[in-house]
Amino acid sequence: MSHRLQTIDPALLTLGYCPWAIDPIIAAMPANLIKDNLRAIRNWRVWFHLGMADIRNRFARSFVGPLWIVLNLGLWVGGIGVIYAALYRQEIHQYLPFLTIGFVIWNFLTQTITDGGNAFVFAEGYIKQFTYPKQIYVLRVLVNSVVPLMIGTVIFFIVTLLLANPMGWGVFWAIPGFVMVLIAAYLHASIMAYASVRFRDLPHGMTSLLQVLFFVTPIMFPVSILKERGLDFIYQLNPLYYLIEVAREPMINLRPASTEVYAITAAYLIFLFIVTIAVAKRFDKRVVYML
Repeated sequence: MSHRLQTIDPALLTLGYCPWAIDPIIAAMPANLIKDNLRAIRNWRVWFHLGMADIRNRFARSFVGPLWIVLNLGLWVGGIGVIYAALYRQEIHQYLPFLTIGFVIWNFLTQTITDGGNAFVFAEGYIKQFTYPKQIYVLRVLVNSVVPLMIGTVIFFIVTLLLANPMGWGVFWAIPGFVMVLIAAYLHASIMAYASVRFRDLPHGMTSLLQVLFFVTPIMFPVSILKERGLDFIYQLNPLYYLIEVAREPMINLRPASTEVYAITAAYLIFLFIVTIAVAKRFDKRVVYML
């Protein structure tokens, strides 16, 4: 999402969006925010088309194309993984999968936060000219971020198989974890989308904050290193750690994450949901005037 959308793509008119054809059940619901979300989900062709168009535009005229996602991740994990495995005295066959999936989930979460901050700003042309639910542009961000997540997850399995690590049915415990990660990503992007229309410096500030958080979140180093040095609070107070761990633990150790991780992640999702409602209620009707 690197360009401002000022005109309406004619292809969207053929994607089945009918602003006047509102489902009676949806229309009867009292909460406008819930109705807008349901309308947006029902018109999945629109945000899916927009998200995929963003990915194509990102790699327009590139010889390698989306394979750059694979190359960047492979070079990063291959280079950093070998060095940091030695620095932290970790077994390479355990450390590389740990680093790979942690970095993939981190990238997904941070991309939805930063891109979410521009969701409405970059869709200014659509918002001012058409009556799509605004949540469509948040879901567009999610599509744009899910593709690298899926590619990165495939690379994780390839790395695991190449290193001859065990693989079993326990990996399916990651499914509820990834569902929680996706919900959190959507709520992050929604909060950022609304708040950034009012506070334009917010995406820049969050980018700087996330760069700092990256180095204190257990991605390149295991939690045990922090525990040994009495620095448990660094990850205990970091909600992004729990979002990573809820999906990473099943993929690495083929078992569900701890009850504490699930409980804190669920509590964080409830908190995000409340904040999303508060921010949307305050700014939803004013977005078009603030753009």
